[in-house]
Amino acid sequence: MNINTIGPKELAVLLHRTPNTIRADAHRRPETLPPRLNIPGSNRLVWLEEDVFEWIQSLRGAGHEKSNA
Repeated sequence: MNINTIGPKELAVLLHRTPNTIRADAHRRPETLPPRLNIPGSNRLVWLEEDVFEWIQSLRGAGHEKSNA
């Protein structure tokens, strides 16, 4: 089993934001980021790569559905 994690720098590249913005949003506005991997006893900001890509895919359809009006 291969589990890849990414940190704020890698996530910033994927989301076209700065690492500082990712760090701030992780604490102030976590709903604007993919679900974070919370490791007990650690303050590190870490995301599972698979979760990040799934979250990005889920945004592709949001707001782009055609209405049948």
